[in-house]
Amino acid sequence: MDYISIVKDDVDLSKSNRYLRLPHPRTGQAQLYLPYTTSTGIESVLEVVKINGSHRRTWFIGESGIDAGSILIHYPIDPLFLVIPLILALIPNGASPPPFQPLSDLISAVSTSSQFSLSPPFVASSSKTPSSYERFNEDLSTLLETKSVRKVFKACCEKKVVPMAPPSPPTESQSESQSSSKQRYYRPSLPLIINHLKKKVEYFAREEEFEKFDHLVRGLGRDGLLDAEADKELLRLARLKAGCEHLAQWLPPAVLPKLVESYDFTTLNTYLANRTAASMAASQQPSTGSGKEAKGVKRKAAPASRGVEALKKVNTNNMAKLTSFFKPKEGKEKEPAKKKK
Repeated sequence: MDYISIVKDDVDLSKSNRYLRLPHPRTGQAQLYLPYTTSTGIESVLEVVKINGSHRRTWFIGESGIDAGSILIHYPIDPLFLVIPLILALIPNGASPPPFQPLSDLISAVSTSSQFSLSPPFVASSSKTPSSYERFNEDLSTLLETKSVRKVFKACCEKKVVPMAPPSPPTESQSESQSSSKQRYYRPSLPLIINHLKKKVEYFAREEEFEKFDHLVRGLGRDGLLDAEADKELLRLARLKAGCEHLAQWLPPAVLPKLVESYDFTTLNTYLANRTAASMAASQQPSTGSGKEAKGVKRKAAPASRGVEALKKVNTNNMAKLTSFFKPKEGKEKEPAKKKK
């Protein structure tokens, strides 16, 4: 077996579950998602992540072992993260807000947008130009048919209700319910997206939720914010900022700065800057002088090493001098120099 799949218990594997191939909310790269309905009737979406092992290994499930090298992990993902890129695609950059439109028109515009097209799977993109494989993403249309995703899509839009005018002249057969029917129009809104994300950040920053993530708690300890004397307001701001950074792994690059700007982190940033400057100053070696010796003041010599101090105590009176080792040997006389002709 090439891989083993880990799925939640409430997924009914007896039914046919269709995987959707969608752009990742942050990177835009192809990612697998699995919409499903729980046994209690709640619709949810799972994101699929493949973990490759360096070597094949045996995974034990109960008393049976499975030989596999990779794992497919399915974990729940909030549909809000999947909807945010769709809403941003409907908001023109630097232009006036888009007009109110029926929900069906907005969903149709997103479903047929080439912005979310992906290259066909199992095809080498190097052999084709991007224009040769661009196509509409049919899986995106299937995702927007899910009630839970459609509900989140509407929550990220401003809503305007307009009563429908009755036909002129009204007929006697027209029912009272038909005459009072209303038409709803929607407009994508970035401020609504930020408000939804802030609710997530504030929930995540609660102490009982924040402590579930050890790496974030260690980050607070590194910044000196877990001491008993730590400022409670600084600790709260640090948790909020860590919450923004944690959600960044599912957010498009254009949304994260807007989310951070919605908070006032001035006090926290000043504290972190002062702490960084203090740690850098403590790591530097203290200077012993200005580099210029004062006139008439002799500089103290550096202390000698242990080996030099030990050699000074050695008694050398009975030792032969070094020149005695270079005397000519006895029995050999120097030959007289030859006279030049």
